[in-house]
Amino acid sequence: MSEAPPPVEVRQAPLARGSLLVALPSLTDPNFTQSVVLLCEAGGEEGAMGIVVNRPTDLQLAEALPEESLLKGHEIPIFLGGPVQTDRILLLARADEPAEGFVEVLNGIALGGTLDALKEAATGQRITGEFRPYRGYAGWGPGQLESEIDLGAWLLLPGDPELVFSRNPQTVWQELMARMGGPLEIYATMPPDLSMN
Repeated sequence: MSEAPPPVEVRQAPLARGSLLVALPSLTDPNFTQSVVLLCEAGGEEGAMGIVVNRPTDLQLAEALPEESLLKGHEIPIFLGGPVQTDRILLLARADEPAEGFVEVLNGIALGGTLDALKEAATGQRITGEFRPYRGYAGWGPGQLESEIDLGAWLLLPGDPELVFSRNPQTVWQELMARMGGPLEIYATMPPDLSMN
């Protein structure tokens, strides 16, 4: 009889801004199946908030904001950032210094959420570098995310700007499963879950 594989250590980083939450296969909530979340706020009385970074959609920013003529002609896909306030668009921007109205959440990556920031990013005014718009976000009440981690729903890993802005966002979850190795490595061969894109 073979030995059971050792349990996965779910907390490999602090629960803090800039850490990554990686859904474990046991997480059955369709909003988060195979998701990778960049934590933008964590802990405290407000709970936690993050952006799912690996779910691009077919919707373009110009289609979502047709009244904004500055966005016309720019092909900028919107990502599904999470199930909360999906009528709201947030922006992750990659730059050496956060632009006005942005808060740095990870080394070189900042979060903003104003229409002006979206227009400036799309037209190259004041916001330089790479950026991605997200529809909605993920949110947890006080203590809720900690409980989910303790129950084995999530891995908590150090932030990685290259993963957040991966050129192949749909396969980031599989890449992390392969990195973890051990009993999780088998999941690296699973096809991306495109049901929520």
